[in-house]
Amino acid sequence: MIRFAQQKKAVAGDVNLTPMIDIIFNLLIFFLIIAVISQKGLNLTLPKTSTAEKRPPKSLEITVTDDRRILFDGEQVPEAQLEQRLRLEMDRVETDRAESIVLKADVDAPFGMFVTVMDTARHVGLKNLVIATKRKTSLEPSP
Repeated sequence: MIRFAQQKKAVAGDVNLTPMIDIIFNLLIFFLIIAVISQKGLNLTLPKTSTAEKRPPKSLEITVTDDRRILFDGEQVPEAQLEQRLRLEMDRVETDRAESIVLKADVDAPFGMFVTVMDTARHVGLKNLVIATKRKTSLEPSP
């Protein structure tokens, strides 16, 4: 009988995963950068003062926009429901409760609406109100 030499097929023992890992890390970095860049905040022009200070660490934020919207920690709230939301904050345990309420208003926001928000917060019992402003640079003229 004639014996034929058996040919062994070469089996790849290792697969090089380095290019795939590089691509995955590049995609991850790309999506993280895009996510950070694409987050759009509220475009608000704060009034400028020379006595502006940093925001208190544990605080809530109420914003009055120039188009007459009220935002309670970034969430739009109708003016009629603002008192209810503030009462819920007052009912929280003292350790969870915000130490202060930061009031922000656009330069072009209606002053009457800002005063109404401030009055509502004080009526509920929130006394530590902070009015947010932007620090005035020394080059800007005084009004």
